Amino acid sequence: MPTIEVNDEQILRCLDQLSPEGKKAAMRKLLGGLERLDRLINKNREMIETVCSSRGVDFAKLTEEERERLVDAILHEPA
Repeated sequence: MPTIEVNDEQILRCLDQLSPEGKKAAMRKLLGGLERLDRLINKNREMIETVCSSRGVDFAKLTEEERERLVDAILHEPA
């Protein structure tokens, strides 16, 4: 299946056009991803903080977005 390139603003405009049920479904999908990330971070907090410390990063001072990027980068690093 081909991929269509769209930017964040286009997605947000499309979300505004969804029916109320469509908006609820989109929210459930977005929140589900955040809940999985929160569970991953909470389960592995000590290990994540150790990795951050070795990189000179204070995990507690990171924003949620910075934490998400950091965890994603760690998960995708070669072993």
